[in-house]
Amino acid sequence: MFRFTIRDLLWLMVVMGLACAVWADRASVNAERSALRTERESVAAKKRELDTQFLRLVDATDQLNNQQAKFDSAGGRPQLPRSPTP
Repeated sequence: MFRFTIRDLLWLMVVMGLACAVWADRASVNAERSALRTERESVAAKKRELDTQFLRLVDATDQLNNQQAKFDSAGGRPQLPRSPTP
């Protein structure tokens, strides 16, 4: 039959302890990776939303500038006099 010494049992305990530590670390890394993936997806969605809002604001600004230019060219508002140059 098999005969195990105290030394063999101590080595078995060391190996099992290391295996449990690696397993626990791996589980926490996977959980953190999943949380980061979810956060990255939500940040990307928010970025797309803000980009869309920004583009809408740029378009609105361009439209206002075009309307202002048409208004100024139609004589609706007097042009400011230029400062005299010496």
